[in-house]
Amino acid sequence: MNTIAAAAVAATTFTVAFTASPGAASAADTLKVRYDLYTRGVRAFALNYTADINQNSFNASAKLRPKGLASLFIDLKMDMVSSGALTRKGARSDSFTMNVTEKGRKGRYAVSFDGLQPVSTKRKPAVNGDTEAKIQTASAAGARDTLASIMDIAVTPAKNPCDASYRIYNGKEVFKLALQKIKDDTFGKKDGGVYRGPAIVCSMTYSTLAGLSARTEAKYRKNPPVFRVWFAPVRSKALGRDMNVLVAVTGKLKGKDFVAYANRATLSGRPLNSKSLAKR
Repeated sequence: MNTIAAAAVAATTFTVAFTASPGAASAADTLKVRYDLYTRGVRAFALNYTADINQNSFNASAKLRPKGLASLFIDLKMDMVSSGALTRKGARSDSFTMNVTEKGRKGRYAVSFDGLQPVSTKRKPAVNGDTEAKIQTASAAGARDTLASIMDIAVTPAKNPCDASYRIYNGKEVFKLALQKIKDDTFGKKDGGVYRGPAIVCSMTYSTLAGLSARTEAKYRKNPPVFRVWFAPVRSKALGRDMNVLVAVTGKLKGKDFVAYANRATLSGRPLNSKSLAKR
């Protein structure tokens, strides 16, 4: 997987049809999580994720940066911001921006949505006409932005948050993430990250649909990248029930095994539950 696409998926994997409890109309939550990504035992990236959530809307942001020795060899920065509505049909994008810097080259992508339909895109650098046509066709089938997809998983009430498939459009690429439950799990004191308690383990398969080179797309279609993700049930005052928070991810980036944990996580200033830490 190329670096930008891989980082976008990792960011995606990192971080509504509901009936709220009585008296929760004015409630709101702020989720803050820092995911640290390790490869060969060394921290290579940190992704800081923040989401403000109430019954009707959300605002989310994510910032990815190389850390430690990786910052000496990897020139990659990514910033994403998303806002949208929470409806009986789930999270819907309103606007999304993504800024990427890699090897001195800068890209900026801004997308406006009407429900699940992208209605306008501004991007730098521009793409050729054939690529643009493929992106428009693939996104016209309905899509959310990267962070809105994570939000939809978080706020949709389900015992199995991985019973889902998402078509995602980030202004540069259209891709699909297909999730499937593997098993129930538990995070204890010996596990990585700050979360402690029950979790659901799921596989997440990445499939490119449009926006990459023909050679790269053919490569991924032959061997689709597969990640393993853990979601934890965390009680939300804004929703009046549990929300699904991403707490760990494993997989490969550019052929190298990685693991990412939520090493800092709070919901409205408190640990995710009474057994969890706020940071480590």
